[in-house]
Amino acid sequence: MVVGGVVLGLMLPMSRPSAPPAGAPGAPGAPGAKVSAPPPALPAASSPATPPPIASLGGTILQRGPSGHFQAAAQVNAVAVDFVVDTGADTVALTQADAMRANVAFDPAQFTVIGQGASGPVRGQLVTIGSIILDGKEAVNVEGVVLESGAQSLLGHSYLRHVASVEIAGDTMRLR
Repeated sequence: MVVGGVVLGLMLPMSRPSAPPAGAPGAPGAPGAKVSAPPPALPAASSPATPPPIASLGGTILQRGPSGHFQAAAQVNAVAVDFVVDTGADTVALTQADAMRANVAFDPAQFTVIGQGASGPVRGQLVTIGSIILDGKEAVNVEGVVLESGAQSLLGHSYLRHVASVEIAGDTMRLR
């Protein structure tokens, strides 16, 4: 399922027209291309507060955190939400707690299987998120899911496709 990428997303740079063509050196899936699956999300209580992004003339710069993930604090419907930026996830995935705080309408009685994860079926509900803003980069009416279980919200492609580019070099991610 499309939403299955939320749970099993790979930390890959987002493909854009300026990316190398398939099969070219450095292209996803090409020999020598780096592909790594992120470790499971840490419980919210064990992750430190997400540092703010660094705004520069070259875009928004995020540093890889101690967990190995790129984390970002964004505004969801004007409420601060800490995300793991997941370039392999098809959509934005919110925890129930984050969705409630951000006034994203969902009904736990309507949770259904929306994908397949390493541990089996993933349950949640498809939603539309009114607004997500990260360092001034706003997307409106963003497709997303509210997950039945999960300790960390994920910022996936349904938001990232609204920025011009996503680049990862070493421990730095740049959103333009």
